[in-house]
Amino acid sequence: MTATIRHFSPAEAARRLGVSPKALRLYEARGLVTPLRTQAGWRTYGPDQMARAGEIVALRAMGFSLAQVAGILRGEAVDLMPVLAAHQAALEARRRDLSGQLDRVRDLRVRMANGEVPSLADLTRLAVPPPPVVAFDLPWPWGGERFELPALRALTWLVGPLGSGKTRLALRLAEELPGAVFLPLDRSVGALEAELAAPSDNPLVVDLVEQGLDRAAQQDLAAGLRRRGPGARPLILMTRSSLLLDAAVAGQDEAILFCPANHHPPMFVTPGALGYEAMTSCLASPEVRARTEGMRAVLAA
Repeated sequence: MTATIRHFSPAEAARRLGVSPKALRLYEARGLVTPLRTQAGWRTYGPDQMARAGEIVALRAMGFSLAQVAGILRGEAVDLMPVLAAHQAALEARRRDLSGQLDRVRDLRVRMANGEVPSLADLTRLAVPPPPVVAFDLPWPWGGERFELPALRALTWLVGPLGSGKTRLALRLAEELPGAVFLPLDRSVGALEAELAAPSDNPLVVDLVEQGLDRAAQQDLAAGLRRRGPGARPLILMTRSSLLLDAAVAGQDEAILFCPANHHPPMFVTPGALGYEAMTSCLASPEVRARTEGMRAVLAA
C-alpha cells in the first residue's frame, strides 16, 4: 500500500516549524526554499520543502544570517566562528541559569532533611520556566534578519560603532519586551536617576546611558550597577564609555550585545571570543568621548 505524502499550507508549515508565515515568505524571497504550487496556484510544502525549511530554521536558531544560511546551503565556505561564539555565550548563560536552579533545589533538600517545612514561596522559586525569548525581524540596516534574545539578564550592555544600528535595535527591544520603558537621549539626568531607582520589574532600555554624566557621575553609576542584588530590574544600557563597561570584570548576570560595523546581525560577545576586540574598540574614556563629540559638532556646523 502506497503511503500518502502529506503536504502543508504555508500556515500549517509555519506552525510545525515554529516560525511565522512571514518568515517562510522571506526564505522563499531569498531563494532558500521553493514551495510547490497546487493547481489553483496556492503554495504548498511537501516533504522535501519541509526538510529544507527545517534546516533553515535550525541554522537561524543558531544565529546565522540569511546570507550565511544561503552560503551554507550552497556548500560555500562561511565564517562560522562569530556565530558559534555567540551561540556558545547564549548556551553558557542558560547553563548559569540552570546551575542557580539546581543550587536552590539542593539547598531546599538540605533544609528539609533538617526538619524544615518548605513554604509556598520556596516551592514556586524552584520552577524552571522556559528562558524568556524575544524574537523579531531586525529593522534596517539589517533588512529582515531574524534576532532572538535567548534570556534577559539583569544587565545587558548594548555596544556598537556609529551607524551600526544599535539605537534602532534598542528601540525595537523596548517595543518587544513586555512593559519595557525606553529613555531617549533628550532626557534629563533626573529622569535617568528616577528610572534607575524605580522599584519596577519592567525592563528599562536606555539610549547612551552616559549622556550628560561627567566622570564622577559615571563612576558612581558604575558602582551602583555593580551593587544591585538578585531580582534587580532588567536593564539594557547602550554605552560607548569604558568607564561604565569594563568587560573584563563583567558579572555573571551581565551580557554584552555587540552591533558590528558591517551590519552583521547583533551578537553576544565574551572575553576572548570573536567580536570582543571589535566591541572594546568602540569604548572610550569620558574625556575621549567628549573630544569626539566636540569634533563632530564642529564638523556638523
